[in-house]
Amino acid sequence: MNEETDLDLAIRLAIESGKILSTHRENNPVPDDLSKRKAYGEVADRLSHDFLIQAFKEARPDDLVLSEEGIDPTKRLKADRCWIIDPLDGTFYFANNRSDFAVHIALWERQSKAQANISVAAVSMPVFETVFDTKNVKVASKSNEIPRLLVSGSRPPLEMPKLTAIFDEVFGGVEIKSVGSVGAKVVQILEGKADLYVHTTGFYEWDIAAPLAVAIAGGLVVCDIKGKPLQLNQENLRVDNVIVCKPELLEVVLQAVS
Repeated sequence: MNEETDLDLAIRLAIESGKILSTHRENNPVPDDLSKRKAYGEVADRLSHDFLIQAFKEARPDDLVLSEEGIDPTKRLKADRCWIIDPLDGTFYFANNRSDFAVHIALWERQSKAQANISVAAVSMPVFETVFDTKNVKVASKSNEIPRLLVSGSRPPLEMPKLTAIFDEVFGGVEIKSVGSVGAKVVQILEGKADLYVHTTGFYEWDIAAPLAVAIAGGLVVCDIKGKPLQLNQENLRVDNVIVCKPELLEVVLQAVS
């Protein structure tokens, strides 16, 4: 029997973690009491995290794992391989019975020539039972005539007024939609339901590692607001900003956020 490749492992774990989250929601319905939903989401986050950590111990015992729910393994800064994972990206949305949450699995390799050194990645959308990865990903179509911009509902870009003004001038408008998980946003762009995602108020490496690689595999551009590639597996895990867009929109987006 052939050994499971890193990509196969990423896909399998993204799918299996998604099933754990779906089962948790099926067996434990979202609380009607809004004050209990935060704890409800945290339980799901921990279930997925614990499963993934054990799975990596069994499948890749020599690898390090950086997880949103775990302790930062500082040895990763000198390691050759480190998995960067988000067991439940979009916990708030999961806990409020929405579908726009995801599981992110990415492998950072020092020798990788890929952007941010992410050699393989998978993003699963549990509600839809779909997974997008760096090999079999759907390639993005051309932009909609009126571009569709995805933003974080809780932290929209600080440059929103300028973004709106420039897109009005160049394209005659822009449609703006709030979507939860970063992975869910990238999936919507790859599926042709949106054209770009701009975030300038900061998040963390596990939020973007897997979506970044899947987006690039699908023909999208991923960069910071200066047009430079992102760097991951850094000492400071915070990522200040990101643009994910179809190539033909990059120049206009950079003009708006620079």
